[in-house]
Amino acid sequence: MNRKTLFFALLLAALMALPLTAAAANMLYVSVSDAQAEDGLPRDAVAMSQAGGKYYLFLPGAADMNALRVWTEGVDEVTVDGQAYHSGDALPALTPGESVRVKLGRKTYTVRVMRGSAIAAVFVGTATGSMTKIDKSKTYKEAGEFKMLTADGRVMYDGALEHIKLRGNTSAQFNKKGYTVKLSQKTDLIGCGKAKKYTLISNARDHALIRNQIVFALAEYAGLRYTPGCVQADVYLNHVYNGTYLLQEKVEVGPERVDIADLEAATERVNELPLSEYPRVGPLKSTAGEMKYYQIPNDPEDITGGYLIEYENWTVRYKDEPCAYTTDRKKAIMLKAPEYASEAQMRYISGLIQAYENAIFADDGIDPDTGRHYTDLMDFDSLVRKYMLEEISKNCDGNQSSQYYYKPADSVSTRMFAGPAWDYDTTFGDYARTGTRALLDPEGLYLTTRNSSRYWWPQLYAKADFVAGVRACWADTYRQAMQILCGQAEDATGALRSVAAYADAIRESAEMNFTLWPMRQSSDNIANCGKTFQKNVDYLQNFIEKRLAFLDETWGAAD
Repeated sequence: MNRKTLFFALLLAALMALPLTAAAANMLYVSVSDAQAEDGLPRDAVAMSQAGGKYYLFLPGAADMNALRVWTEGVDEVTVDGQAYHSGDALPALTPGESVRVKLGRKTYTVRVMRGSAIAAVFVGTATGSMTKIDKSKTYKEAGEFKMLTADGRVMYDGALEHIKLRGNTSAQFNKKGYTVKLSQKTDLIGCGKAKKYTLISNARDHALIRNQIVFALAEYAGLRYTPGCVQADVYLNHVYNGTYLLQEKVEVGPERVDIADLEAATERVNELPLSEYPRVGPLKSTAGEMKYYQIPNDPEDITGGYLIEYENWTVRYKDEPCAYTTDRKKAIMLKAPEYASEAQMRYISGLIQAYENAIFADDGIDPDTGRHYTDLMDFDSLVRKYMLEEISKNCDGNQSSQYYYKPADSVSTRMFAGPAWDYDTTFGDYARTGTRALLDPEGLYLTTRNSSRYWWPQLYAKADFVAGVRACWADTYRQAMQILCGQAEDATGALRSVAAYADAIRESAEMNFTLWPMRQSSDNIANCGKTFQKNVDYLQNFIEKRLAFLDETWGAAD
Protein backbone atom coordinates (compact mmCIF):
# COMPACT_ATOMS: atom_id res chain seq x y z
CA MET A 1 0.00 0.00 0.00
CA ASN A 2 1.52 3.36 -1.02
CA ARG A 3 1.57 6.34 1.31
CA LYS A 4 -1.33 8.11 -0.38
CA THR A 5 -3.55 5.04 -0.21
CA LEU A 6 -2.55 4.46 3.42
CA PHE A 7 -3.39 8.07 4.31
CA PHE A 8 -6.91 7.83 2.89
CA ALA A 9 -7.45 4.43 4.54
CA LEU A 10 -6.48 5.87 7.91
CA LEU A 11 -8.65 8.95 7.32
CA LEU A 12 -11.65 6.77 6.46
CA ALA A 13 -11.08 4.65 9.57
CA ALA A 14 -10.94 7.78 11.72
CA LEU A 15 -14.16 9.14 10.23
CA MET A 16 -15.92 5.82 10.76
CA ALA A 17 -15.09 5.98 14.45
CA LEU A 18 -16.68 9.42 14.90
CA PRO A 19 -20.13 9.69 16.48
CA LEU A 20 -22.87 10.37 13.98
CA THR A 21 -23.34 13.86 15.44
CA ALA A 22 -20.02 14.90 13.90
CA ALA A 23 -21.00 13.83 10.39
CA ALA A 24 -24.71 14.48 9.98
CA ALA A 25 -27.08 17.39 10.57
CA ASN A 26 -30.06 15.13 11.18
CA MET A 27 -29.92 13.37 14.52
CA LEU A 28 -31.88 10.99 16.69
CA TYR A 29 -31.64 11.07 20.48
CA VAL A 30 -33.29 8.88 23.08
CA SER A 31 -33.67 10.15 26.65
CA VAL A 32 -33.33 7.47 29.28
CA SER A 33 -35.93 8.79 31.72
CA ASP A 34 -39.39 10.30 31.38
CA ALA A 35 -38.16 13.87 31.91
CA GLN A 36 -39.48 16.52 29.55
CA ALA A 37 -37.00 19.06 28.17
CA GLU A 38 -37.59 22.64 29.27
CA ASP A 39 -35.13 24.11 26.79
CA GLY A 40 -33.48 21.91 24.18
CA LEU A 41 -32.65 18.29 24.83
CA PRO A 42 -32.95 16.59 28.21
CA ARG A 43 -29.54 16.22 29.82
CA ASP A 44 -29.78 12.43 29.64
CA ALA A 45 -30.62 12.29 25.94
CA VAL A 46 -28.34 9.79 24.19
CA ALA A 47 -27.31 10.36 20.60
CA MET A 48 -27.33 7.68 17.95
CA SER A 49 -23.65 6.89 17.38
CA GLN A 50 -21.50 5.40 14.68
CA ALA A 51 -18.67 2.98 15.40
CA GLY A 52 -16.82 0.77 12.95
CA GLY A 53 -19.21 1.67 10.14
CA LYS A 54 -22.32 0.60 12.09
CA TYR A 55 -24.91 2.55 14.05
CA TYR A 56 -25.76 2.16 17.72
CA LEU A 57 -27.83 3.42 20.59
CA PHE A 58 -25.60 2.96 23.62
CA LEU A 59 -28.08 3.16 26.50
CA PRO A 60 -26.94 3.05 30.12
CA GLY A 61 -28.05 0.29 32.44
CA ALA A 62 -29.78 3.01 34.47
CA ALA A 63 -32.18 3.66 31.59
CA ASP A 64 -35.86 3.16 32.31
CA MET A 65 -36.73 1.13 29.21
CA ASN A 66 -40.44 1.80 29.77
CA ALA A 67 -40.03 5.58 29.87
CA LEU A 68 -37.88 6.30 26.83
CA ARG A 69 -38.57 9.39 24.74
CA VAL A 70 -37.43 10.25 21.24
CA TRP A 71 -35.88 13.57 20.27
CA THR A 72 -34.87 14.84 16.86
CA GLU A 73 -32.51 17.44 15.50
CA GLY A 74 -32.57 18.75 11.92
CA VAL A 75 -35.85 17.01 11.06
CA ASP A 76 -39.41 17.37 12.32
CA GLU A 77 -40.15 13.66 12.31
CA VAL A 78 -38.38 10.35 12.71
CA THR A 79 -39.69 6.88 12.04
CA VAL A 80 -38.61 3.91 14.14
CA ASP A 81 -39.58 0.54 12.71
CA GLY A 82 -42.18 2.28 10.54
CA GLN A 83 -43.79 4.28 13.36
CA ALA A 84 -43.58 8.10 13.12
CA TYR A 85 -42.48 10.16 16.16
CA HIS A 86 -41.91 13.81 16.95
CA SER A 87 -39.54 15.27 19.55
CA GLY A 88 -40.72 14.48 23.05
CA ASP A 89 -42.92 11.54 22.08
CA ALA A 90 -42.81 8.45 24.25
CA LEU A 91 -40.98 5.59 22.60
CA PRO A 92 -41.97 1.95 23.11
CA ALA A 93 -39.42 -0.08 25.03
CA LEU A 94 -36.41 -1.00 22.93
CA THR A 95 -34.86 -4.46 23.23
CA PRO A 96 -31.13 -4.59 23.97
CA GLY A 97 -29.27 -6.72 21.44
CA GLU A 98 -31.82 -6.14 18.70
CA SER A 99 -31.80 -3.61 15.87
CA VAL A 100 -34.36 -1.04 14.77
CA ARG A 101 -34.85 0.70 11.44
CA VAL A 102 -34.57 4.46 11.80
CA LYS A 103 -35.50 6.93 9.06
CA LEU A 104 -34.14 10.46 9.46
CA GLY A 105 -35.01 12.70 6.56
CA ARG A 106 -34.06 10.85 3.40
CA LYS A 107 -31.71 8.39 5.09
CA THR A 108 -32.54 5.08 6.72
CA TYR A 109 -30.25 3.45 9.28
CA THR A 110 -30.10 0.04 10.91
CA VAL A 111 -29.38 0.84 14.56
CA ARG A 112 -28.36 -1.79 17.07
CA VAL A 113 -29.63 -1.15 20.60
CA MET A 114 -27.14 -1.85 23.38
CA ARG A 115 -27.74 -1.42 27.08
CA GLY A 116 -25.04 -1.26 29.74
CA SER A 117 -24.74 -3.02 33.07
CA ALA A 118 -26.44 -2.08 36.31
CA ILE A 119 -23.93 0.67 37.03
CA ALA A 120 -24.14 4.45 37.31
CA ALA A 121 -24.56 6.79 34.35
CA VAL A 122 -22.90 10.20 34.04
CA PHE A 123 -23.98 12.89 31.57
CA VAL A 124 -21.75 15.91 30.98
CA GLY A 125 -22.69 18.84 28.78
CA THR A 126 -20.03 21.47 28.10
CA ALA A 127 -20.69 25.18 27.52
CA THR A 128 -19.48 24.97 23.92
CA GLY A 129 -21.07 21.61 23.25
CA SER A 130 -17.65 20.29 22.26
CA MET A 131 -14.75 18.46 23.90
CA THR A 132 -12.17 19.62 21.34
CA LYS A 133 -10.40 22.29 23.40
CA ILE A 134 -10.65 20.25 26.59
CA ASP A 135 -9.02 17.23 24.97
CA LYS A 136 -6.09 19.29 23.66
CA SER A 137 -4.89 20.95 26.87
CA LYS A 138 -4.54 19.98 30.53
CA THR A 139 -4.86 23.63 31.57
CA TYR A 140 -8.06 24.46 29.69
CA LYS A 141 -11.27 24.27 31.71
CA GLU A 142 -14.86 24.58 30.58
CA ALA A 143 -18.07 25.03 32.53
CA GLY A 144 -21.18 23.02 31.81
CA GLU A 145 -23.89 20.79 33.23
CA PHE A 146 -23.65 17.45 35.02
CA LYS A 147 -26.17 14.72 35.75
CA MET A 148 -25.62 11.41 37.47
CA LEU A 149 -27.98 8.46 37.78
CA THR A 150 -27.39 5.52 40.09
CA ALA A 151 -27.69 1.98 38.77
CA ASP A 152 -31.37 1.95 39.75
CA GLY A 153 -32.08 5.30 38.10
CA ARG A 154 -32.02 7.63 41.11
CA VAL A 155 -30.71 11.14 40.41
CA MET A 156 -27.63 11.92 42.52
CA TYR A 157 -26.91 15.29 40.93
CA ASP A 158 -28.49 17.36 38.20
CA GLY A 159 -27.10 20.85 37.92
CA ALA A 160 -24.23 23.14 37.09
CA LEU A 161 -20.67 22.00 36.53
CA GLU A 162 -18.04 24.54 37.53
CA HIS A 163 -15.64 22.94 35.09
CA ILE A 164 -14.40 19.82 33.37
CA LYS A 165 -10.75 19.42 32.42
CA LEU A 166 -8.39 16.83 30.97
CA ARG A 167 -6.46 14.79 33.55
CA GLY A 168 -3.49 12.45 33.66
CA ASN A 169 0.05 12.48 32.35
CA THR A 170 0.58 9.52 30.01
CA SER A 171 -3.16 8.79 29.97
CA ALA A 172 -3.90 12.28 28.58
CA GLN A 173 -2.36 11.10 25.31
CA PHE A 174 -4.80 8.18 24.87
CA ASN A 175 -7.78 8.37 22.50
CA LYS A 176 -10.15 7.61 25.35
CA LYS A 177 -9.42 10.54 27.67
CA GLY A 178 -9.83 10.87 31.42
CA TYR A 179 -11.23 13.98 33.11
CA THR A 180 -11.55 15.87 36.37
CA VAL A 181 -14.91 17.48 37.09
CA LYS A 182 -15.79 20.11 39.66
CA LEU A 183 -19.45 20.44 40.61
CA SER A 184 -20.94 23.82 41.53
CA GLN A 185 -21.88 22.51 44.96
CA LYS A 186 -20.58 19.77 47.23
CA THR A 187 -22.45 16.52 46.64
CA ASP A 188 -22.00 12.92 47.76
CA LEU A 189 -22.06 11.10 44.43
CA ILE A 190 -20.68 7.72 45.50
CA GLY A 191 -21.41 7.34 49.21
CA CYS A 192 -18.08 8.70 50.44
CA GLY A 193 -19.08 12.14 51.68
CA LYS A 194 -19.73 15.45 50.00
CA ALA A 195 -17.17 17.03 47.68
CA LYS A 196 -17.01 19.12 44.53
CA LYS A 197 -14.16 17.41 42.69
CA TYR A 198 -14.30 13.93 41.19
CA THR A 199 -12.26 12.13 38.55
CA LEU A 200 -13.39 10.10 35.56
CA ILE A 201 -10.71 7.43 35.01
CA SER A 202 -10.75 6.04 31.48
CA ASN A 203 -8.82 2.80 32.19
CA ALA A 204 -7.79 2.92 28.54
CA ARG A 205 -4.84 0.56 29.06
CA ASP A 206 -6.77 -1.94 31.16
CA HIS A 207 -8.93 -4.08 28.89
CA ALA A 208 -10.48 -5.77 31.91
CA LEU A 209 -11.56 -2.30 33.14
CA ILE A 210 -11.39 -3.37 36.80
CA ARG A 211 -7.75 -3.15 37.92
CA ASN A 212 -8.09 0.26 39.58
CA GLN A 213 -11.30 -0.82 41.28
CA ILE A 214 -9.75 -4.05 42.55
CA VAL A 215 -6.61 -2.45 43.95
CA PHE A 216 -8.62 0.27 45.70
CA ALA A 217 -10.74 -2.48 47.25
CA LEU A 218 -7.55 -4.25 48.36
CA ALA A 219 -6.26 -1.01 49.91
CA GLU A 220 -9.53 -0.48 51.74
CA TYR A 221 -9.52 -4.07 52.99
CA ALA A 222 -5.94 -3.61 54.22
CA GLY A 223 -6.91 -0.53 56.20
CA LEU A 224 -4.99 2.07 54.19
CA ARG A 225 -6.65 5.31 55.22
CA TYR A 226 -8.30 7.70 52.79
CA THR A 227 -8.45 5.20 49.94
CA PRO A 228 -10.54 6.85 47.21
CA GLY A 229 -14.06 5.56 46.87
CA CYS A 230 -15.17 4.67 43.36
CA VAL A 231 -18.02 3.36 41.22
CA GLN A 232 -18.17 2.16 37.63
CA ALA A 233 -20.15 4.43 35.31
CA ASP A 234 -21.21 4.75 31.69
CA VAL A 235 -20.21 8.26 30.59
CA TYR A 236 -21.85 10.51 27.99
CA LEU A 237 -20.19 13.72 26.81
CA ASN A 238 -22.50 16.20 25.09
CA HIS A 239 -25.05 13.38 24.63
CA VAL A 240 -22.50 11.07 22.97
CA TYR A 241 -21.52 7.82 24.67
CA ASN A 242 -17.80 7.83 25.54
CA GLY A 243 -17.29 4.51 27.32
CA THR A 244 -17.12 2.90 30.74
CA TYR A 245 -15.22 4.91 33.34
CA LEU A 246 -14.35 4.69 37.01
CA LEU A 247 -15.90 7.66 38.80
CA GLN A 248 -13.80 8.19 41.91
CA GLU A 249 -12.88 10.60 44.62
CA LYS A 250 -10.03 12.98 43.96
CA VAL A 251 -7.07 12.79 46.34
CA GLU A 252 -7.29 16.12 48.16
CA VAL A 253 -7.37 17.55 51.67
CA GLY A 254 -10.84 17.86 53.16
CA PRO A 255 -13.13 16.54 55.90
CA GLU A 256 -14.53 13.89 53.55
CA ARG A 257 -11.24 13.16 51.75
CA VAL A 258 -7.73 13.24 53.32
CA ASP A 259 -8.92 14.44 56.69
CA ILE A 260 -5.96 16.48 57.92
CA ALA A 261 -5.62 20.16 58.83
CA ASP A 262 -6.23 22.55 55.95
CA LEU A 263 -2.97 24.51 56.15
CA GLU A 264 -3.74 26.51 53.03
CA ALA A 265 -7.00 27.81 54.48
CA ALA A 266 -5.20 28.68 57.73
CA THR A 267 -2.55 30.58 55.77
CA GLU A 268 -5.16 32.46 53.76
CA ARG A 269 -6.76 33.69 56.98
CA VAL A 270 -3.60 35.49 58.13
CA ASN A 271 -2.72 37.11 54.79
CA GLU A 272 -4.38 39.89 52.81
CA LEU A 273 -3.83 38.74 49.22
CA PRO A 274 -4.77 35.47 47.57
CA LEU A 275 -1.73 33.26 48.16
CA SER A 276 -1.08 32.74 44.44
CA GLU A 277 -0.54 36.50 44.00
CA TYR A 278 2.59 36.60 46.14
CA PRO A 279 5.96 36.26 44.31
CA ARG A 280 7.25 32.74 43.74
CA VAL A 281 10.92 32.01 44.25
CA GLY A 282 13.16 29.01 43.68
CA PRO A 283 14.30 27.12 40.58
CA LEU A 284 11.65 26.38 37.95
CA LYS A 285 13.68 23.34 36.88
CA SER A 286 14.22 20.40 39.22
CA THR A 287 17.52 20.85 41.09
CA ALA A 288 18.76 18.47 43.78
CA GLY A 289 18.33 19.92 47.27
CA GLU A 290 16.35 22.95 46.02
CA MET A 291 12.71 23.98 46.37
CA LYS A 292 10.24 26.52 45.01
CA TYR A 293 7.73 28.36 47.19
CA TYR A 294 5.83 31.64 47.56
CA GLN A 295 6.97 34.70 49.51
CA ILE A 296 3.92 34.72 51.72
CA PRO A 297 4.43 37.26 54.54
CA ASN A 298 2.53 35.56 57.35
CA ASP A 299 2.35 31.96 58.58
CA PRO A 300 -0.31 30.55 60.89
CA GLU A 301 0.85 29.59 64.36
CA ASP A 302 1.04 25.86 63.55
CA ILE A 303 2.73 24.85 60.30
CA THR A 304 3.30 21.20 61.21
CA GLY A 305 0.35 20.03 59.12
CA GLY A 306 -1.44 19.15 57.09
CA TYR A 307 0.61 18.38 54.03
CA LEU A 308 -0.22 16.18 51.06
CA ILE A 309 2.70 15.35 48.79
CA GLU A 310 3.28 13.23 45.70
CA TYR A 311 6.55 11.42 44.97
CA GLU A 312 7.69 11.30 41.34
CA ASN A 313 10.83 9.66 40.02
CA TRP A 314 10.30 11.68 36.84
CA THR A 315 11.78 15.04 37.83
CA VAL A 316 10.37 16.63 34.67
CA ARG A 317 7.05 16.77 36.52
CA TYR A 318 8.55 19.16 39.10
CA LYS A 319 7.69 22.05 36.77
CA ASP A 320 3.97 21.23 36.75
CA GLU A 321 3.29 22.22 40.38
CA PRO A 322 3.38 25.67 42.05
CA CYS A 323 5.45 24.34 44.97
CA ALA A 324 7.87 21.41 44.89
CA TYR A 325 11.15 20.07 46.24
CA THR A 326 13.85 17.87 44.72
CA THR A 327 15.55 15.54 47.19
CA ASP A 328 19.31 15.00 47.33
CA ARG A 329 18.75 11.78 45.38
CA LYS A 330 16.81 13.65 42.70
CA LYS A 331 13.25 12.61 43.54
CA ALA A 332 10.63 15.22 42.73
CA ILE A 333 8.30 15.91 45.65
CA MET A 334 5.23 17.85 44.55
CA LEU A 335 3.26 19.65 47.21
CA LYS A 336 -0.41 19.02 46.49
CA ALA A 337 -1.58 20.74 49.68
CA PRO A 338 -1.09 23.46 50.56
CA GLU A 339 -0.86 24.28 46.87
CA TYR A 340 0.71 27.66 47.62
CA ALA A 341 3.19 27.28 50.47
CA SER A 342 5.41 29.74 52.27
CA GLU A 343 9.15 29.35 52.67
CA ALA A 344 8.75 28.17 56.26
CA GLN A 345 6.17 25.58 55.24
CA MET A 346 8.32 24.25 52.40
CA ARG A 347 11.38 24.07 54.62
CA TYR A 348 9.41 22.17 57.25
CA ILE A 349 7.97 19.46 54.98
CA SER A 350 11.05 19.16 52.72
CA GLY A 351 13.17 18.77 55.85
CA LEU A 352 11.07 15.81 56.98
CA ILE A 353 11.15 14.23 53.53
CA GLN A 354 14.90 14.64 53.21
CA ALA A 355 15.46 13.18 56.68
CA TYR A 356 13.30 10.20 55.72
CA GLU A 357 15.22 9.64 52.49
CA ASN A 358 18.52 9.87 54.37
CA ALA A 359 17.29 7.38 56.97
CA ILE A 360 16.11 4.67 54.59
CA PHE A 361 19.35 4.86 52.61
CA ALA A 362 21.36 4.42 55.80
CA ASP A 363 22.22 0.84 56.80
CA ASP A 364 20.94 1.38 60.33
CA GLY A 365 17.82 3.26 59.18
CA ILE A 366 18.86 6.44 60.98
CA ASP A 367 19.21 9.88 59.42
CA PRO A 368 22.77 10.97 60.28
CA ASP A 369 21.78 14.65 60.34
CA THR A 370 18.88 14.43 62.79
CA GLY A 371 19.51 11.10 64.51
CA ARG A 372 15.93 10.01 63.80
CA HIS A 373 15.07 6.46 62.73
CA TYR A 374 12.86 6.11 59.64
CA THR A 375 10.04 4.80 61.85
CA ASP A 376 10.20 8.09 63.79
CA LEU A 377 9.63 9.97 60.55
CA MET A 378 7.09 7.77 58.74
CA ASP A 379 4.30 5.63 60.16
CA PHE A 380 5.56 2.04 59.98
CA ASP A 381 2.22 0.28 59.50
CA SER A 382 1.15 2.49 56.57
CA LEU A 383 4.57 2.01 54.94
CA VAL A 384 4.26 -1.77 55.14
CA ARG A 385 0.70 -1.89 53.84
CA LYS A 386 1.33 0.60 51.03
CA TYR A 387 4.49 -1.19 49.87
CA MET A 388 2.64 -4.50 49.84
CA LEU A 389 -0.20 -3.02 47.78
CA GLU A 390 2.32 -1.91 45.13
CA GLU A 391 4.21 -5.22 45.18
CA ILE A 392 1.20 -7.53 45.25
CA SER A 393 -0.31 -5.76 42.24
CA LYS A 394 3.13 -5.57 40.58
CA ASN A 395 2.47 -1.92 39.86
CA CYS A 396 4.51 -0.66 36.93
CA ASP A 397 4.61 2.80 38.57
CA GLY A 398 5.24 1.59 42.12
CA ASN A 399 8.76 3.03 42.25
CA GLN A 400 8.14 5.74 39.73
CA SER A 401 4.99 7.79 40.06
CA SER A 402 1.69 8.57 41.80
CA GLN A 403 3.02 7.73 45.27
CA TYR A 404 1.25 9.86 47.89
CA TYR A 405 2.24 10.71 51.48
CA TYR A 406 0.52 12.96 53.99
CA LYS A 407 1.49 14.66 57.25
CA PRO A 408 -1.13 15.64 59.87
CA ALA A 409 -0.46 18.38 62.38
CA ASP A 410 1.85 17.36 65.22
CA SER A 411 -1.12 17.41 67.60
CA VAL A 412 -2.40 14.37 65.67
CA SER A 413 0.90 12.72 64.72
CA THR A 414 4.54 13.75 64.48
CA ARG A 415 5.00 11.18 61.71
CA MET A 416 4.13 11.19 58.02
CA PHE A 417 1.95 8.44 56.50
CA ALA A 418 2.14 6.51 53.24
CA GLY A 419 -0.96 6.87 51.07
CA PRO A 420 -3.59 7.32 49.82
CA ALA A 421 -3.51 4.67 47.10
CA TRP A 422 -3.72 5.98 43.54
CA ASP A 423 -3.36 4.92 39.87
CA TYR A 424 -3.39 1.15 39.24
CA ASP A 425 -4.34 0.71 35.59
CA THR A 426 -0.91 -0.79 34.79
CA THR A 427 -0.89 -3.63 37.32
CA PHE A 428 -1.24 -7.42 37.44
CA GLY A 429 0.71 -7.95 34.23
CA ASP A 430 -1.16 -5.83 31.71
CA TYR A 431 1.72 -3.51 30.78
CA ALA A 432 5.46 -3.89 30.23
CA ARG A 433 8.21 -2.73 27.94
CA THR A 434 11.15 -4.81 26.81
CA GLY A 435 13.25 -3.62 29.75
CA THR A 436 10.48 -4.31 32.28
CA ARG A 437 9.45 -7.76 31.05
CA ALA A 438 9.52 -9.04 34.64
CA LEU A 439 6.21 -7.24 35.18
CA LEU A 440 4.51 -9.94 33.10
CA ASP A 441 5.64 -12.75 35.41
CA PRO A 442 3.22 -13.34 38.31
CA GLU A 443 6.16 -14.69 40.26
CA GLY A 444 9.07 -12.66 41.58
CA LEU A 445 9.33 -9.47 43.59
CA TYR A 446 9.62 -6.38 41.41
CA LEU A 447 9.65 -3.15 43.40
CA THR A 448 12.45 -4.26 45.72
CA THR A 449 14.87 -5.52 43.10
CA ARG A 450 14.66 -3.11 40.15
CA ASN A 451 17.44 -0.46 40.30
CA SER A 452 17.47 -0.80 44.07
CA SER A 453 20.09 1.90 44.56
CA ARG A 454 17.79 4.56 43.09
CA TYR A 455 14.37 4.06 44.62
CA TRP A 456 12.78 4.27 48.07
CA TRP A 457 10.92 0.94 48.39
CA PRO A 458 14.03 -1.28 47.88
CA GLN A 459 15.81 0.56 50.69
CA LEU A 460 13.01 -0.30 53.08
CA TYR A 461 12.85 -3.93 52.01
CA ALA A 462 16.56 -4.26 52.75
CA LYS A 463 15.76 -3.74 56.44
CA ALA A 464 14.94 -6.77 58.60
CA ASP A 465 12.29 -5.00 60.68
CA PHE A 466 10.43 -3.94 57.55
CA VAL A 467 10.43 -7.45 56.06
CA ALA A 468 9.18 -8.81 59.39
CA GLY A 469 6.32 -6.32 59.19
CA VAL A 470 5.55 -7.45 55.64
CA ARG A 471 5.39 -11.10 56.65
CA ALA A 472 3.10 -10.34 59.57
CA CYS A 473 0.77 -8.25 57.40
CA TRP A 474 0.65 -10.99 54.76
CA ALA A 475 -0.48 -13.50 57.33
CA ASP A 476 -2.97 -11.16 59.00
CA THR A 477 -4.48 -9.33 56.03
CA TYR A 478 -3.29 -9.57 52.46
CA ARG A 479 -3.24 -13.35 52.11
CA GLN A 480 -6.94 -13.61 52.81
CA ALA A 481 -7.62 -10.60 50.58
CA MET A 482 -5.94 -12.35 47.66
CA GLN A 483 -7.92 -15.52 48.37
CA ILE A 484 -11.12 -13.47 48.18
CA LEU A 485 -10.08 -12.07 44.80
CA CYS A 486 -9.44 -15.61 43.60
CA GLY A 487 -12.85 -16.77 44.77
CA GLN A 488 -11.32 -19.04 47.43
CA ALA A 489 -12.81 -17.08 50.36
CA GLU A 490 -15.48 -14.48 50.99
CA ASP A 491 -15.49 -11.09 52.65
CA ALA A 492 -18.36 -11.01 55.12
CA THR A 493 -18.87 -7.28 54.49
CA GLY A 494 -18.99 -7.68 50.71
CA ALA A 495 -16.58 -4.77 50.29
CA LEU A 496 -14.00 -7.00 48.57
CA ARG A 497 -15.20 -9.50 45.97
CA SER A 498 -13.82 -11.97 43.49
CA VAL A 499 -12.36 -10.95 40.14
CA ALA A 500 -15.26 -12.76 38.47
CA ALA A 501 -17.80 -10.74 40.47
CA TYR A 502 -16.20 -7.43 39.53
CA ALA A 503 -16.15 -8.47 35.87
CA ASP A 504 -19.73 -9.73 35.82
CA ALA A 505 -20.94 -6.43 37.28
CA ILE A 506 -19.78 -4.51 34.19
CA ARG A 507 -20.02 -7.14 31.45
CA GLU A 508 -22.70 -5.45 29.32
CA SER A 509 -21.05 -2.06 29.73
CA ALA A 510 -17.71 -3.55 28.75
CA GLU A 511 -19.30 -4.80 25.53
CA MET A 512 -20.45 -1.27 24.74
CA ASN A 513 -17.08 0.20 25.71
CA PHE A 514 -15.11 -2.08 23.39
CA THR A 515 -17.59 -1.62 20.58
CA LEU A 516 -16.75 2.08 20.71
CA TRP A 517 -13.06 1.62 21.65
CA PRO A 518 -11.85 -1.62 20.02
CA MET A 519 -8.96 -3.28 21.82
CA ARG A 520 -5.66 -2.23 20.33
CA GLN A 521 -2.19 -2.99 21.63
CA SER A 522 -0.10 0.16 22.04
CA SER A 523 3.29 0.05 20.36
CA ASP A 524 5.18 0.43 23.67
CA ASN A 525 3.40 -2.49 25.41
CA ILE A 526 4.63 -6.08 25.06
CA ALA A 527 1.91 -7.58 27.29
CA ASN A 528 -0.60 -9.93 25.67
CA CYS A 529 -3.70 -10.11 27.84
CA GLY A 530 -6.15 -11.28 25.19
CA LYS A 531 -8.32 -9.75 22.50
CA THR A 532 -11.70 -9.99 24.22
CA PHE A 533 -13.06 -8.76 27.53
CA GLN A 534 -13.44 -12.30 28.86
CA LYS A 535 -9.91 -13.28 27.86
CA ASN A 536 -8.60 -10.21 29.66
CA VAL A 537 -10.58 -11.15 32.76
CA ASP A 538 -9.26 -14.73 32.57
CA TYR A 539 -5.71 -13.41 32.22
CA LEU A 540 -6.18 -11.21 35.30
CA GLN A 541 -7.68 -14.07 37.31
CA ASN A 542 -4.84 -16.40 36.38
CA PHE A 543 -2.21 -13.77 37.21
CA ILE A 544 -3.65 -13.15 40.68
CA GLU A 545 -3.91 -16.88 41.44
CA LYS A 546 -0.25 -17.43 40.52
CA ARG A 547 0.78 -14.29 42.39
CA LEU A 548 -0.97 -15.57 45.51
CA ALA A 549 0.91 -18.86 45.31
CA PHE A 550 4.27 -17.15 44.85
CA LEU A 551 3.77 -14.62 47.66
CA ASP A 552 2.59 -17.38 49.98
CA GLU A 553 5.94 -19.10 49.49
CA THR A 554 7.84 -15.82 49.82
CA TRP A 555 6.13 -14.16 52.77
CA GLY A 556 4.56 -17.09 54.58
CA ALA A 557 3.96 -20.81 54.62
CA ALA A 558 1.14 -22.20 52.49
CA ASP A 559 -1.52 -24.25 54.26
